[in-house]
Amino acid sequence: MFAIDQATGRLTSLGNESTRGQTPRNFAVDPSGNWLLAANQDTSTIVPFRINHQTGHLHPTGHQTQIPNPVCIKLLLV
Repeated sequence: MFAIDQATGRLTSLGNESTRGQTPRNFAVDPSGNWLLAANQDTSTIVPFRINHQTGHLHPTGHQTQIPNPVCIKLLLV
């Protein structure tokens, strides 16, 4: 996770957040910028996190979806 200095564009590390699974393979941020979905290939899960816009930190929701060996997340807008 990184914070972005709006004046300079400089990134500052905020640390790491576990994806709550093994072998994180891909992630996607929804178009609203409120949610990050992490695909964990070896635990066959997709785990959602809420993005805190003030701090940049990710907050796990406590939910996960079982998907056999996910390797890519694509968001479809309908």
